[in-house]
Amino acid sequence: MMATLPPRKNPTPTKILRQHLTPLQILLQMGFPKHRAEKALAATGHRGIQLASDWLLAHVNDTTLDLDCPREYVVYLCPTGPLQEQIQNFWEESLQKCGWNGAHNLVPHITLCSFFKSGDENCEALVAALKDVVHSIMPSLPTNLTLDKYISPNYMGLFLNDQQADILKKLAVTYVKEVAHMFEAGCYDKLEVMAACLPWCTGTTLAQEYCTTGEAATKALHLTLAYQFPPSHFSCLESLVDLVEPRAPSVWEVRLYSRDTRIIGNEVHKVLYSHVPRDPDELELLIGDFVYVKGDSLASSPDGWIEGTSWLTGSTGFLPINYIERTAESDSWTLHRAIPVIGSTGREGLETASFPRRPPISLSLLNLLENSEGSRRSTEVLSESSSIDRLHSRQASLEVAHSPPLPQQEALDVLYAKVKKPKKEGPLYKFPIEGPRKIIIARHGERVDFTFGDWIRFCFDEIGNYQRRDLNMPETLPHRKGAPHSFYKDCPLTNIGLLQATLVGQAMKANETEVHHVFCSPSLRCVQTCSNILKGIGVAEAMPINIEPGLFEWLAWYHDGMPVWMTLDELTDAGFNINHNYDPLIRKEELKDTHESCEQYYGRNTYVTQSIINTTQSQGGTVLLVGHAATLDTCTRQLVGGTPRSAHEMTTIIKKIPYCSTSAVLEWPSGHWSLVQPVLPVSNTGQAHYDWRILLY
Repeated sequence: MMATLPPRKNPTPTKILRQHLTPLQILLQMGFPKHRAEKALAATGHRGIQLASDWLLAHVNDTTLDLDCPREYVVYLCPTGPLQEQIQNFWEESLQKCGWNGAHNLVPHITLCSFFKSGDENCEALVAALKDVVHSIMPSLPTNLTLDKYISPNYMGLFLNDQQADILKKLAVTYVKEVAHMFEAGCYDKLEVMAACLPWCTGTTLAQEYCTTGEAATKALHLTLAYQFPPSHFSCLESLVDLVEPRAPSVWEVRLYSRDTRIIGNEVHKVLYSHVPRDPDELELLIGDFVYVKGDSLASSPDGWIEGTSWLTGSTGFLPINYIERTAESDSWTLHRAIPVIGSTGREGLETASFPRRPPISLSLLNLLENSEGSRRSTEVLSESSSIDRLHSRQASLEVAHSPPLPQQEALDVLYAKVKKPKKEGPLYKFPIEGPRKIIIARHGERVDFTFGDWIRFCFDEIGNYQRRDLNMPETLPHRKGAPHSFYKDCPLTNIGLLQATLVGQAMKANETEVHHVFCSPSLRCVQTCSNILKGIGVAEAMPINIEPGLFEWLAWYHDGMPVWMTLDELTDAGFNINHNYDPLIRKEELKDTHESCEQYYGRNTYVTQSIINTTQSQGGTVLLVGHAATLDTCTRQLVGGTPRSAHEMTTIIKKIPYCSTSAVLEWPSGHWSLVQPVLPVSNTGQAHYDWRILLY
């Protein structure tokens, strides 16, 4: 039997004290200045010492770290459950069919208290006051909200009835009165601040009247579905709004958010690809981060680079436009508290809800760093985290554009019937090929560098011997001059990339689509893709590939030097069927102008496409062009009567063109060309479904 421990009369005071230290006190003990510690705790929503200290370390180069820049706070009433899902579906559909409007910038919400500034030291007090106010108002809140649709030529939304709105306004006014002394109000007195914070108050007088009499303000509480859209989109949006059922079940949460004031006047974009700076003025990018950028600079950038500020680090620098994609501003906000108040099953417990809701935005810097695609692969596969080279064809986006009326299917079927079954003679075809001509353009497959980051450093030893570190990496690499460094700007495909290309070829074969002429960008990833497409069709050995440098991507992405491509002999030695007698339309030595404008890029690819059409006119048949993401648009845009896109428009398009996507144009009897449906896309978990009709706009 163990002896009983005797009681201690004089326990060490410091040990007891440490158990009750606040996060701020612990950060101060760790040596962080008070103003920095408070800023970190507010920015991370007081979610713990580790997260706050991670934030401070990540923001070591943030020039605003020691400035008095209080955060802005806002109080929303947000739906969860079926209603929220319907609204989210509406926004996704409207984004796909009509493009961005003002409602896409925020979470679905009813504004109770507009943005107000408050010092970082007040963060916890603001949260505590909200909980107290909600608890006091809870008994008078309705069990559900009654919303009605409102549609006008420039606004669509759901409006709350006056009786229920009055109760919610009372909640908002009570909260503002409780915390107004913590506002960074400047020259405004308390009521003026209150009028600014209550969106349904039109001035100080109205705010004072409401606070003293309790009478409802005249402006109704509402949930916005769409606004700031062009009149031409009204009919489409109206039809989508009809699908939203405003009486759908929902649990409503009162939420307190805050944001970095550097967001004001900027757009928020999410990072799609990691980037390691090559020059001192460039911004490091990690997948999962957000950046704040000026919206007008996206369209006016001369070279595809803009200045932005990282949400993760607070640092500012230049970044490639095609590495980012616009997202809701609220994605970068901090969620401090979400309290279910209406529609919850357990009204006595402020933290219960009857529907599962989306978790608050993750603010874990460690999770963001560890779970980013580049870092995850580098850590698990290559043992270090790094990305490489400024590389530029982009897979990706989740958006699908509006689908306009297509040409009559019957007419297309007639044309397809002619072009699918040309008369064969010998191993290949007898020219001229009967029927209308067709051009198929394909993007290359999944590339090694975008998948594994700085793969060369970890896959080659000191004397240049290659060893793969993952089954998705090539088993062997072709011999080439300058290896391994020549692979940096001219990387191979992954094994999945090879499979993607083969699937495209097999789909073409299944559709009885035959290829009579083949032209390919000199990039190794494109040559591999082209070869495997031909293997999928079953003509790789009999169909030599014409290497056309004019099909290479935008030169402006290569300010630090052009790639050194494999020679025709090296490609042949590597097992590719290359046509050594082909005379390129644009020789590789001519691709020197890395200040090439976007319009010049479209002109170059249009020239190549039109020249190929002219040189193959007497033979007819189908032409296969294999290039990069932008190639699907740059080789067809002007051919079908469009004008060159701006750099911003082009980079937006290529984000919607995943690996091994294809486009196709068909020549009509009139001599005009039009975009037609290509083979099925190759989708996977990491990228959304590709819709070729985005090229029609």
